[in-house]
Amino acid sequence: MNETRLDGSVLIVDDEPSIRRGCQRVLEACGAQVTLAATGDEGVRALTGRPFDVAIIDLVMPDFGGMEVLEKIAAAEVEAVSIVITAHASIETAVQAVKHGAFDYLPKPFVPVELIVRVERALKWRRLRQEAERHLLELDTDKTRLRTIVNSLADGVIVGNIDGQAVLVNPAARAALGTEVSLAEPRPLQEVIPDERLADLIRSATEGPAEAGVAFTSELRSGGRIFMARVVPVRAAQGQALGTATVLRDVTELMSLERAKAQFVSMVAHELKAPLAAVQGYLQVMMRKQELPPGKQEEMVARCSARIEGMTQLVRDLLDLSQADALPARRIEPQNLAEIAAEVVELNSHLAEPNNITVAAEIPTDCPPVLADRDDLSRMVTNLVTNAIKYNRPGGRVTIGARVDGEWLRIEVTDAGLGIPPEALPRLGDEFFRINLPDRRGIVGTGLGLSLVKRIAEVYHGRLEVESTLGEGSTFSLVLPL
Repeated sequence: MNETRLDGSVLIVDDEPSIRRGCQRVLEACGAQVTLAATGDEGVRALTGRPFDVAIIDLVMPDFGGMEVLEKIAAAEVEAVSIVITAHASIETAVQAVKHGAFDYLPKPFVPVELIVRVERALKWRRLRQEAERHLLELDTDKTRLRTIVNSLADGVIVGNIDGQAVLVNPAARAALGTEVSLAEPRPLQEVIPDERLADLIRSATEGPAEAGVAFTSELRSGGRIFMARVVPVRAAQGQALGTATVLRDVTELMSLERAKAQFVSMVAHELKAPLAAVQGYLQVMMRKQELPPGKQEEMVARCSARIEGMTQLVRDLLDLSQADALPARRIEPQNLAEIAAEVVELNSHLAEPNNITVAAEIPTDCPPVLADRDDLSRMVTNLVTNAIKYNRPGGRVTIGARVDGEWLRIEVTDAGLGIPPEALPRLGDEFFRINLPDRRGIVGTGLGLSLVKRIAEVYHGRLEVESTLGEGSTFSLVLPL
């Protein structure tokens, strides 16, 4: 008894009933699922209508023979493995059958064992082919998935082979390099990478040391942007070079931030250096206990106090500025602008009184509520009112108003003070910027108040606008979305 197990579906196409039934009995005894077809046309319809693992096809049949069946199922891309059987066996027919897609050739007459062995071999080949196709499909899927991931990266990625060719350049890298070259097949680096320094860096990485973790870095400039290029050699476990992987990271904003940070620290140091030197000078004079004109020592103490107050205000402004972007820590709710304006007027009255400056809040009764944090809104209005008082004239006036402008609410602080030169208007809101004119040199300030207002307004998707006429006054508008 044959113990071979044939797990698969088999179609037998033969015009001889005895051959069909005999093959059916032998194969079904081994566990195969067998279907019969008496003509070539019937066989083609069966093979194209449902999947089979193996097809046993007679070469000579009344309507059309096995060669034509092989041609038709090849054109239809039928995946069944074909075995040709015939009583007219010859080398020529065997070669022809293989050329037409047959896997095996079995001459008649044959014994059951021969049939079983051929079908078993065909089933194994079918399984191997299916496994290979599955692996190829998985590989293609993995490659597609990897390419999709690489193409979606914000950083530029360039992959090169050992022959100095680029095999992958993602869209971010093409944008960084200013090139629209796409890779249907590997291309030389110099054709893909217009920046010769980067191409040289990649070549150096290919020829460089084989130690793991070695990377080659360089700063590149392209299209007004700054990129940090990092090239890593790709090597096999044995150490031989396979190619390179290059990452281009846009560091323009980071470099700009570093420069701004350095400039900011320098400006803070400068703002603190002068008052500290003045206070130290006054203290040294008093510590030497040298004879001073009447009232001079009191004057020095007053100046020291004023300088220290200026530095204290600077520290407070710096702290406020550092917290201006911390939106999650805020309590956002509708605010009554009239109430806040009245509080600001009251709290700043002591600054206005010495110069007989009138500060008034004229908020319309139908003014809509402002969706903001109360401290933020109060801080912005206070800074604008404080500036309007400091840069006003004796007997002047400061007015807090509000009006709806489309989808925006304009909170306007108007003064009849010194005004601002036209050339200084674009720089208002820059950290530490102050107008250096003779009529305002004695006014104490840090140059951070408007910067703080501007920063907080931007957190709320608003803005600060200024209209001014030198010598006549200014209007500072805090524009916030309704």
